[in-house]
Amino acid sequence: QIDSMEVYAAKHLESVDSTSYGFYYKQLKEPKDTLAFPSDTSIYINYIGRLLNGQVFDTTIKDTAKFYNIYSSSSTYEPVKVSWGESVSDLKLYSDSSSDGSSVITGFALTLWQMHKYEKGAGMFFSPYGYGTSGSGKAIPGYAPLVFEIEIVDEP
Repeated sequence: QIDSMEVYAAKHLESVDSTSYGFYYKQLKEPKDTLAFPSDTSIYINYIGRLLNGQVFDTTIKDTAKFYNIYSSSSTYEPVKVSWGESVSDLKLYSDSSSDGSSVITGFALTLWQMHKYEKGAGMFFSPYGYGTSGSGKAIPGYAPLVFEIEIVDEP
């Protein structure tokens, strides 16, 4: 997986930083400031999740969903709320179907944890930080490295 990720990074994420084994982060747009979010903060994000072959499997952006043929009229395409915690493992995502908030996969959380107000970044990580050996549904096979582009935006 690491070899495939390095090939992808060389082609799509020039000068990406490896912050730990199996995890890479690339800043795509600088933040407004570099202050850390307080632990009781809620932020809003848009994101695009893709496989290394470029196939998008999830997004909060309607036009992106339509372009990659994953649009569903039953989905709400708008920024989603993330509650910040004391540590990376405390992050919770609130979508239209989760009023209590749900935990996120480790690689997604690590990507967010790198970010600051209004920053846009891309996190790429190997399967132990994603869906592991089992994958997720039909869209994400087992052992799949994933890439998430995330942008911190205003509350919708």
